[in-house]
Amino acid sequence: MTLFLKAKRAGSIPSLIFFVIFFTLFSILGSVFLALESGNPINKVTHSLYGSQSFNEEAGKYVVNKFLEKSTGEERTIFLEKGPQISTAVTNLLGNPLFHQEADKISEVVYSYYAMGSKEIKSVDVRPIANLALAGLVNIDPQFKELNKELDKIKPIKLKAQKDGPDVAQIRSILNLAIVLLLVLSFAMLFLYVMFARSRKDTLRWPGLVLFLQGVSLTSIFLVANSLIANQVNTSKDSLLRIGLPLAAHPLLAPFMLVGLLELIIGLGLFVGSFLRQLNGSSTPAVAIS
Repeated sequence: MTLFLKAKRAGSIPSLIFFVIFFTLFSILGSVFLALESGNPINKVTHSLYGSQSFNEEAGKYVVNKFLEKSTGEERTIFLEKGPQISTAVTNLLGNPLFHQEADKISEVVYSYYAMGSKEIKSVDVRPIANLALAGLVNIDPQFKELNKELDKIKPIKLKAQKDGPDVAQIRSILNLAIVLLLVLSFAMLFLYVMFARSRKDTLRWPGLVLFLQGVSLTSIFLVANSLIANQVNTSKDSLLRIGLPLAAHPLLAPFMLVGLLELIIGLGLFVGSFLRQLNGSSTPAVAIS
């Protein structure tokens, strides 16, 4: 009987080790899944950018400056005279809900084609966005109406399957399968650990410590990534990049902080709960048997 109990307790060590391995991978990949799979990541980034008035205003200035660099003659004169108005038009365009709808349609088609493997729609039409942009420019200067002829020449952009690069749809399927498998294995190892654990307090203490440390790791990833982005922002001379990079990165990094904080809270609760259970057990008076 003694040998059986020792063997049972010994089984808790490898099951806990494998639980740590599987759950660590699950936490990291699960955070990646939330960032990339819980909705279209392209829309997450663009919505974050469009939602910032400072980004929209800086984008307007950026567009005007780029046109001034490339334009000559009468065209350059127009941009010099109407630059502030054109900048405002671009800012208004980026804040226009109709523009958001058209941009979302394009990103959904692109995401479905490359990430979901759906080949039903094989092209995207950018003319609705171009028409919205042109309407704003015509209000500034009627000469921009001449660009209507150029818009008629714009054809839908055909989407082409990647031949040399990685198959995004296949990688996505593998990621989803790996997450499910790691979740099942994590629960299986946790169940074995609970079965083999020496005492009830151990079933709370060690899994709680694992969750707490995983939470620390994920929040550290979030903080380090934000620190790197802040460093890039501080050293960049591009004002649009300084505003846009943190906005674009936030929706992709936020799941790491969200999952990390959740694991921190649950892990700390389990860890503290194990000590409270131990204290309650030790304070329970023994019942004398006559």
